[in-house]
Amino acid sequence: MIELYETLFILLFLIFVVIFGIYLLPSIIIYANSTYRKDTKKSLFNVLNDVGAQGEYRTYKYLRRYEKSGCKFLFNVYLPKDDETTEADVLLISPQGIYVFESKNYSGWIFGNERYKMWTQTLPQGKGKKAKKEKFLNPIMQNKLHIRCLAEYLQDDIPMYSVIVFSERCELKKIELNNSSDVKVIKRNQVNELIRSCESDERKISDAKINEIYNKLYPLTQFDNTLKQKHIQDINNHIDKQRNNK
Repeated sequence: MIELYETLFILLFLIFVVIFGIYLLPSIIIYANSTYRKDTKKSLFNVLNDVGAQGEYRTYKYLRRYEKSGCKFLFNVYLPKDDETTEADVLLISPQGIYVFESKNYSGWIFGNERYKMWTQTLPQGKGKKAKKEKFLNPIMQNKLHIRCLAEYLQDDIPMYSVIVFSERCELKKIELNNSSDVKVIKRNQVNELIRSCESDERKISDAKINEIYNKLYPLTQFDNTLKQKHIQDINNHIDKQRNNK
């Protein structure tokens, strides 16, 4: 009987090793070598337990091939805004300009209007049950603020593109845009197609300029947890204020 248990244990251990080697190890290696990990210094464990960080990393994974052509990424950029800061989730600095990504790693149905301060996430609860609704800040307005603060900080005439990226798990049920051809609201698996559609043979930013912008913005990504927690508290206060003003 003991020999049988030992055999079963060894067999289960070998199965675990095979599964780890085939499915988990490649993902761990990719993350360990990623610019996202090097810049944010977040462990894979922390990313897996943070929905927001997951969204940022997955957006980066779709686009990381652009690093080979000289593009640069920045994550969690805390831009000065009066006495506070505003955080841009992901920046891609490319020869065509700066793509500013606002990442929303949400599931469910998404409803929003460009003019409304709050958007709605609806989570179906099953047959016969009332759907759960959550309000969140208008991501288009958020990103407009990011781009304005980014432009003020850089003090340079650089093309900037606003991209709102939702998870593949959600359904963009009703998104109303008004005179905003410069804003794109897409799912994460559409980001590559979007970037390709914006590419052209005419460079708007040189490699030297890309590096200059990156070096100027990189220090804004390296803040301690005290500032980050203050930023989160400022956002929560703003959300409460918008809800109370309804």
